[in-house]
Amino acid sequence: MADYFLGIRLPKELEETCENYRRAFKAPRTVSHLTVIAPFAWERAVEDLEEVIKTAVGSIPAFEIQGCGLGSFGTRVLFVNVDLSPELQKLHRALAQHLRQEGVSIDRRPYHPHITLATRLSPGQYARCQKELEGFSPHYSFLCEAVSLFEFTAERRWQERVKISLAG
Repeated sequence: MADYFLGIRLPKELEETCENYRRAFKAPRTVSHLTVIAPFAWERAVEDLEEVIKTAVGSIPAFEIQGCGLGSFGTRVLFVNVDLSPELQKLHRALAQHLRQEGVSIDRRPYHPHITLATRLSPGQYARCQKELEGFSPHYSFLCEAVSLFEFTAERRWQERVKISLAG
């Protein structure tokens, strides 16, 4: 059994900007990304999981992802906002539905896309991070053409295993 999550890689410039903040805030060492499906356990061969993902995204065309500004989950998490477009919602639902059909337990809370900058913060850390983010108000748009499967490795790190293209 292994742990995985599904995410969308960011364009290089946005990834580097977010990564600089993540390192400064000592966020977990995972490449900056937009999570589509939160971590889950998979008990079968990873090739089977890859096929499930290919089937789920096989009819979903590439689409624009947009966002601007920053947000937070209370005082524990700071993030870059991501607009929940109908296309992003469709991708999330398709992947969640196909994984559930395979017996995977998927979080049923409403999907709130975001790009994490800092997590597991104390109130004091939160205030310091917010101060460092003053003046940072990202505005971005990029084409999503694939979803990435990340695997939790023996080195206790999330690593991109494979990128699976969306339809045409």
